[in-house]
Amino acid sequence: MIDWLAFLTVFVAALGSAVVVVALYSLGIRFLATPAPKVVRPDGSYEPDGPSRDDEDDDVDDLDRPRWATIAATICFGLSVICVLVGIYLIVPALHG
Repeated sequence: MIDWLAFLTVFVAALGSAVVVVALYSLGIRFLATPAPKVVRPDGSYEPDGPSRDDEDDDVDDLDRPRWATIAATICFGLSVICVLVGIYLIVPALHG
């Protein structure tokens, strides 16, 4: 006989953990895409963004991303890795003993 409550519990736990891992990873990617702050002119207007960055030869080393965004992305990626490792630990019985 199938224990439907146990099946539902496993389903909800798997769905919830998948949502958490995907959300953390996507937040990390979003933080890495944070642009540099715009430069304000003395008259209060902003400097233009410059040419479009649609080239295939974009220089990705000089993004001027804020430091807080890089730190937040690293934290999100680290938490998603920890979630995956805990999930593997819970699934593989050889790691319990």
